Amino acid sequence: MFKFFENQKYSVILLVLGFLLIMAGFFELKDITKLNISSARSEPIYAIAFLGTIFSLISISVYLFDEKTLGWLSSKKIKKLEHGFGTKLLNSKINILFGRLESLSNEFEEAMVILPANEFFDDECINDSRSALGAYFNKKFTNQTEQIKELILHELKDAKSLEVEKETNVMQKSYGVGKGVLLKNPMGSNQPVMLVAVTTKRAGEGLSAELSYIFKAVNRIQSVAADNRIDTVFVPVMGSGHGGLKKEVALFGLLLAICNGITKHNGHHIRNFNIVVFQGDDKTPPSVSKIISKRLLRTTTGMFS
Repeated sequence: MFKFFENQKYSVILLVLGFLLIMAGFFELKDITKLNISSARSEPIYAIAFLGTIFSLISISVYLFDEKTLGWLSSKKIKKLEHGFGTKLLNSKINILFGRLESLSNEFEEAMVILPANEFFDDECINDSRSALGAYFNKKFTNQTEQIKELILHELKDAKSLEVEKETNVMQKSYGVGKGVLLKNPMGSNQPVMLVAVTTKRAGEGLSAELSYIFKAVNRIQSVAADNRIDTVFVPVMGSGHGGLKKEVALFGLLLAICNGITKHNGHHIRNFNIVVFQGDDKTPPSVSKIISKRLLRTTTGMFS
């Protein structure tokens, strides 16, 4: 019975607890884990039953608040998926999936994978296995990161840049926030990969990200997708790693930017936005809880319905 509670919402736990307290107020329970009832109490314990009723009412209130009130902007239906959940906004689907970007995108060769980078597109991004970019390249192109770096540099050779003081007395070319680098067939792969700059670094300030950077990144993603007739993308929660944004805030910003782009009347729209919330395995919690992710998805899509 206790294992049952491990993956349940608070509303479910409160409801079950309330039911058990009501039963305990009127009946003798030999084994609470098996609901083994022996007989009715000769004198009911109304205080316990009353407490159980309160818990049950709270449970119902929490459920309605989660499912309805937090979707106060619309009655947007959230659909359960194999690896998460999703909903539809106009003609586009927005899905939140839980797992690893390199694994979830593996079965969709024609889908474009988005990888957050810094404004310099330098070695710090690719060699850091803790980042989405580093994890993806090291998994997909094992021992080929040097070749990947060359491909990126080739795409940047004619790009506009500005010399900035990255660190004290260290100058480096910045390509600006929102700059995107598309690798159409990296190392013979059929899956296009796009690196997009969402973090900056300056002497005395360190590495950072802002919500406005996420909007710029999403605008670039949509532009590149339109130019290359790409309908499906996989994107991690950007700006929450080295960028320093709180993960929930970064996810909220990403959802807002995607919804804003979808509802603009500018022609081509990405049909499937797959946002990947990192979860190492089934035994570890995701970086943003499923309950919060669902609330954010319902609220943001409701704002644009």
